[in-house]
Amino acid sequence: MRYLLAGLLVAAFSPLAFASPVLRVADAGQRAQPRTQLLAETDDEEEDAGLPDAELALDKGQYKSAKLGFKKVLKDDPANQAAARGLADSYAQTGDYKLGISALTKCIEQSEKVEDVTLIRLARLQLIVGDLTAPEALADKLIASESGVSAVDGYLLKGNVLRAKGLYEEAKAQYNEVRAVVLKERGGSLKIDKAKGRQPVIADEWCSAGEAYFWLNRLHDANDCWGNALVADGFHERTNAWMARLYLEQNHDSSAHVNYAGPYLKHNSGSSLMHLRMAQIYFFRWRSTAGFKELDEAAKLNPDDPELLAFRAVKYIGTDQYELGSKDYNRALKVNPGNEEALGAKALHAATLGLKDTWNEAEQAMLAVNPKPARFYEIVADGLSDRFRYTEALPLYKKALECNPEHWTAYKGQGMAAMNYGDDELGQKSLEIALDKDPIRNNLQTVNFLTLLDSFKNFERVKTEDGRWNLLVHKSEAPIMVDMYLQHLNQIWDDLKAKYDFEPQTPVTIESFNRHEDFEVRTVGITGLPALGACFGHLVTLDSPSARPPGSYNWASTLRHEMDHVWQLQISNGQIPRWLAEGCSVYEEKRTRPEWERHMEDQLFMHYHQDDIPSVKKFNEWFHDGSKVLFAYYLGNVMMEFIDKKLGGLNKIRSMIEMFGAKKTPEEVFRACLSMEPEDFDKQFRDYVANERIAHLKMIPLVSPGRTDELYFKYEDGEATTDELVELALAYTQQGSRFDAETFLGLAKKAGADTVMGKRGSTYWYCVAMLARNDEDLPRADRSKKMREAIETAIARGLEDYQTYLMMAQFAQQERNVEMMLHWVNEAQRAFPESAQPYAYLYQIYQQTRDNENAIKAAEKWVSVDENNLNVRMWLIENVYDPGRNWEKMADMALQAVNVAPLSAKVHHYRGYALRKLKDWQGAVDSFEFVRRLATGATPEEALQAEVDALCDIAATWLQAEENEKCRKVLDEAKALDPNNARIKTIQEELDGSKEEEEEGF
Repeated sequence: MRYLLAGLLVAAFSPLAFASPVLRVADAGQRAQPRTQLLAETDDEEEDAGLPDAELALDKGQYKSAKLGFKKVLKDDPANQAAARGLADSYAQTGDYKLGISALTKCIEQSEKVEDVTLIRLARLQLIVGDLTAPEALADKLIASESGVSAVDGYLLKGNVLRAKGLYEEAKAQYNEVRAVVLKERGGSLKIDKAKGRQPVIADEWCSAGEAYFWLNRLHDANDCWGNALVADGFHERTNAWMARLYLEQNHDSSAHVNYAGPYLKHNSGSSLMHLRMAQIYFFRWRSTAGFKELDEAAKLNPDDPELLAFRAVKYIGTDQYELGSKDYNRALKVNPGNEEALGAKALHAATLGLKDTWNEAEQAMLAVNPKPARFYEIVADGLSDRFRYTEALPLYKKALECNPEHWTAYKGQGMAAMNYGDDELGQKSLEIALDKDPIRNNLQTVNFLTLLDSFKNFERVKTEDGRWNLLVHKSEAPIMVDMYLQHLNQIWDDLKAKYDFEPQTPVTIESFNRHEDFEVRTVGITGLPALGACFGHLVTLDSPSARPPGSYNWASTLRHEMDHVWQLQISNGQIPRWLAEGCSVYEEKRTRPEWERHMEDQLFMHYHQDDIPSVKKFNEWFHDGSKVLFAYYLGNVMMEFIDKKLGGLNKIRSMIEMFGAKKTPEEVFRACLSMEPEDFDKQFRDYVANERIAHLKMIPLVSPGRTDELYFKYEDGEATTDELVELALAYTQQGSRFDAETFLGLAKKAGADTVMGKRGSTYWYCVAMLARNDEDLPRADRSKKMREAIETAIARGLEDYQTYLMMAQFAQQERNVEMMLHWVNEAQRAFPESAQPYAYLYQIYQQTRDNENAIKAAEKWVSVDENNLNVRMWLIENVYDPGRNWEKMADMALQAVNVAPLSAKVHHYRGYALRKLKDWQGAVDSFEFVRRLATGATPEEALQAEVDALCDIAATWLQAEENEKCRKVLDEAKALDPNNARIKTIQEELDGSKEEEEEGF
């Protein structure tokens, strides 16, 4: 996928994987009530003195204190069921499910009469650990209970057991029974009295009712029930978790965050479940770094939660961290050997790497519990589809739907996979079923996608005779872009076939969209994706030139980038890691044309000094994080450059792709192809970055948090040198911590840092300048004066910094001092020669001072590091190369202009003219033909004249090429449009040998 050089906003929504039939142990009983309410409802305050404190501790996530309190109560009263439930809840929150079951069982044995809420709690815990027998028996007791409302949980538990066994119709019958109970008890046991404050018992029953509706796919009814639950108890954990899930599945991640997961974590930061929900919200928004952080926090709180472990296992496997994924799903399976999500993660691991024995183990274990495990197969299909392995994913979606034809989420997955594979019929049919049967979950992406499919009637579909290409181009662009795409695609085919020694399966489909919103929808189903193109193995989608303003988008480099993915994905069968795939495609851009190279050397410099170069084994995570993905593309390209130049060339990269395709792990690939461990690669790559990619840059480095801590500890131990005190001052200056920065500047000054030359003195004064710049206590004029004096002193002491030079250039500009402005801009260019900004400044200055020679040099430098700048390219063509008769440069610069403005007749005209001068007759004719197709005018007469002019250019080209018959044929065509045209007559006379036509310029 190729991204805009702008901030990343959002990415595609993937169906979330959730673990067990029951989300968590409920908050039934009185554990969530405030202490004041609990005390008021206690019959014997002396007897239960420790219970309210324990319940309050549990409610706030203080599980250690809660356990001690509940144990103390049970020691005095072994039959206290409220304490037993609280202890079981506390154990469940930290993953000690069997201890929770034991606590409840012992209490039940001591009790004369067992409360229904105790049985409910026990059955839920039993389900979490995979016991499907005991909960069913308890469910029957609850259904037959004198307390009618307990039947809600009875039917829900029974339905969950049946669903876990694959008895979906029987489960639905049980869930439907819940509705009758709710209608009956709505004005009785389920009635909410707001005057009583938090009522967690009622909240829990409403939550259970909502869960039954959820499994019936009656999501509006589920939402209503959960809304009632939150009226009864706004901090009911189980309900907040369900609501967060519901809204996330509807693509309303902000609601899930702001209304449910976020507020609950403020109430109880120790909720592992809510940290999991928060992680899922972050992953939805492609913030994988934050997502993994939340998962880690959840795992610290509850290291044995099957839902959490299974979800994280899938994420690890999806980023090629197989050992970590295996560790997680195996741990989940120790808790519950039949957990569908964990077995699905295990099966995905097996399918990803071709581990047949592991697959058989996972599938057999699943079938032993559930002979129709629809979700199990969907998990594997989703994971393979994410890797573009559609030929393997589609049969698994089919299998999932054979297991349960009402597993609606699988229809959407199947539809998207089919569309991306090229089976439009199956794709559209599947998406229509998903929308019809599951409209709430499909209210956005699927609707968008089906609407887009309907608009395809406005596109032209072109299939080449050789069967290689299948193009979809909007009718408004087809006259130009079909041929332009095919020209590039055929060249790309030859180049990449030689590069990879591989011929892809055909046809390859290229879908070009003239509206960026349509590209976004086709690619991810929603708008807000700042990408330019995407590849799915056999399908490439991309913005067409009309989707972006001329001069802001290079369609040719984007096409090259995505086509490189076609080779990578087919060679590796989708197993290529993202860092390698995107690195290869970005590296291919600059290998193709030097001006296509991306320049983020300044960010590389900062990331290196921040100790923020990821290990190659974790690098994939960056491509799922919107805040890092753009730089990740660039960094992957630097890795490819490193392998190419230092570790054996492009053949090594080709071998790595092939080995990943053979389903090898990263460790196996690095050992076989590069003869090193990934950790060795990390070290050597960091050295390469430091020594060969950023050593020439003149910048103030960012001090990393780790380095700051290291320096501070040395200071505390009295071991910090003067240089280290200055570095600490710099660190705190960069962090915006004025007090700390001034403290260490003062210590450094005492050691004489302000008087010396070199890094110590220049950094000292740089810090003084930056602190003055942001000193709001000083008047603006004094602030500016102090900052200016300090920065000039820093430069005099030896400071070299790109941003500082640009700042000094701005000062000179304000003072209208052209000479000093030129000096500082040239210094900035020296400090960061790959940056376009200094060349832009120089071009503008030289234009204003009419220094044409230097303006040309600056312009040429500028376009060499900026692939999209159309205006400066046209200036060079019109004002430099054409008047100077530099046809080679003119032809190449016009080609660069065509790559960003192919729908401009003007750029094709210039290219055709230059190619004719270079005697590239066919190239010139092709360019003039594009001019003809683009012929327009304010009136029909002007449009006709433009077309005739283009035909005359073609005829003149064939005449100079001495292709008289071709010339005559084109002239005849022109005569039919305008028989009295003077230029046609002139060319005709020369063709007939009566006189020579003087070639016209522009």
